[in-house]
Amino acid sequence: MKWAIIYCHCHLAMIPARLLHLACLLAFSGNALAVSADLSQLSLEELMAIEITSVAKKSQRLAEAAAAIHVITTEDIQRAGVTSLAEALRLAPGVHIGQIDGNKWSVSVRGFGGRWAGQLLVLMDGRSIYSPLFGGVYWDVQDTLLEDIERIEVIRGPGGTLWGANAVNGVINIITKKAADTQGGLAYARAGTHDNEAGFRYGTELGSGMHLRGYAKLTSREPFDLTDHAPYQNGTPIGTPGSEAHDGWSMQRAGFRLDNELSGSDQFTLQGDVYDGDVDQTAVTVSPAQAGNVLVPETARVNGANLLARWQRRLGEGELQVQLYADRAERREAVLRQRIDTWDFDLQHRFRLGQSQEIVWGGGYRLVSGELVGSNTVSFSQTKDDTALYNLFVQDEIRLRPDLVLTLGSKFEHNEATGMAPQPSARLLWQMDDSQALWAAWSRAVRTPSHSDRDITLKLTNLAPFNPISYRGSRQFDSERLTAYEAGWRKQFRPDLSGDLALFYYDYDDLRSLEQVLPPFPPTYVFGNLFRAKSYGFELSGAWQVTPDWRLRASYSRLHLDAEPEPGSTDTFTEATIEGSGPKNQFQLHSHARLRQDLDLDAMFYYVDSVQNQAVGDYSRLDLRLAWRPRKDLELSLVGQNLLDDRHFEFTGQDSAASDVPRSLYAQARWRF
Repeated sequence: MKWAIIYCHCHLAMIPARLLHLACLLAFSGNALAVSADLSQLSLEELMAIEITSVAKKSQRLAEAAAAIHVITTEDIQRAGVTSLAEALRLAPGVHIGQIDGNKWSVSVRGFGGRWAGQLLVLMDGRSIYSPLFGGVYWDVQDTLLEDIERIEVIRGPGGTLWGANAVNGVINIITKKAADTQGGLAYARAGTHDNEAGFRYGTELGSGMHLRGYAKLTSREPFDLTDHAPYQNGTPIGTPGSEAHDGWSMQRAGFRLDNELSGSDQFTLQGDVYDGDVDQTAVTVSPAQAGNVLVPETARVNGANLLARWQRRLGEGELQVQLYADRAERREAVLRQRIDTWDFDLQHRFRLGQSQEIVWGGGYRLVSGELVGSNTVSFSQTKDDTALYNLFVQDEIRLRPDLVLTLGSKFEHNEATGMAPQPSARLLWQMDDSQALWAAWSRAVRTPSHSDRDITLKLTNLAPFNPISYRGSRQFDSERLTAYEAGWRKQFRPDLSGDLALFYYDYDDLRSLEQVLPPFPPTYVFGNLFRAKSYGFELSGAWQVTPDWRLRASYSRLHLDAEPEPGSTDTFTEATIEGSGPKNQFQLHSHARLRQDLDLDAMFYYVDSVQNQAVGDYSRLDLRLAWRPRKDLELSLVGQNLLDDRHFEFTGQDSAASDVPRSLYAQARWRF
């Protein structure tokens, strides 16, 4: 137990004593659970040897990556008992998840949280799910069969050199399993106090080297209760705190994946998804008839589809890859109707240059077409818009000596709004010995303007007589810029004990500001680039295989953000918004134990500090999962979430009423055939 005691002591001053006490009880309680059966999971050494692809756009061992990266495996997802992609990301150090209501989340890495967290690029099998309209991700429609996820690679830090714009604070790549790894049938059903879902998947072999799978799932989630922590939304009372919120959610989704080994060196993948659903929400709208704001409970209709094709050819020690995808997303809400179509082409080529260099280069083209229908509350100066983007990147990995690797590269990306944006980086990895490595990185990244940054008119608050305060986009709005300095250390202390430390210092320029337009009445604010910020912090994580059947994981994250206006700015709002965009301290401890060959007990404890300048206090969360396998092909599980409180508040909504996250229970049956 020596390692666990040292870990807790290091941060005793930063975490309330009662939470440390609970966390230590959670860790030590596993002693009574240990039996001789092995966990059906990878060892710590095998986890460090997991092949990842998001850091260098090639397959490499996790231990060799010169970046702050964490891998969430398929077993991590299942044993944590999470039921959505957004909730699964809680498992990664340095990631802040704040649930806003029953169907909305703030997902951020190292600050800048919000429903529209534009500093984070999220991909699914290499397909961007970043919204070009507002920036960020519509998490209510991003989903798949969680059992089909192979891993989620979470990079904390800029990834613009390879992945392009908006990969500022981090990159999340959700990677699904190959069709050959999902053969046979899977069916499951889940019922609970707030969460009900059923899903089906079947995989088959169509011929030599050709495999296909298809899936379908139905989701229905009950509404939460209105919070008393944020009784007003844009100056309007949201309703009686504690009463039922209008934030239920239902979704139908289906998809497929086809993998074909065309030859010994060629692979082809074709995959796609369709979805359709209803999302309940309470929007704040401007009403000229009532000369003020009104709350509108509504059911937004959402639907969409995507199709991706990828061809890969092995070229000796190199590889050539071509990928194309098309994506359509539609939303019909009270304040805005939108249809966004995306077509994307990407090519990359990897080859060796001599004995000590490996080069990856490539380019791409993306066309985004949008059609918008606004309202009195939200409108756009361009309701139909086609935006083209093209890019070229190159990265050179140079082995200076057997234990020292230098990686240099840059992406050159052009968009019609801001022109060319280079995003260079330099990374150095020192493999000190077989068990530990040091790395350091310098990089630059940009967030390009979303459509709303340049074209939106938003009317949120009214003065009497009817006189709305307006927020407008600007055609002069430029890219936000980051210069990042990072360093890290990984150590495999013993086969059963590993640790990881990542440090960062970020310098932001040209951040979005709200500049008042003269004359000051009626009040009008225009988006500008007159804010800057600095942030620094670290993430410390460790894993301990206490016995063959009991594993502990722990992590602590520290973040400090300072923001200030540039000379000449009239903005008095953004400083508080940026500095209050994430918690300073986060801590989590996970215990995974196999009581016997057919019985698992998992416990996940989270502590999240208060969020400055929001009505979000600190909270602790405990999730428990008990899973029993009466037969090899059948698993029955019972999961309790948020067990420490009846309810708690996690994050403030930006465009809808916020809710408390309640204590919840669900039971699930999963059958493989």
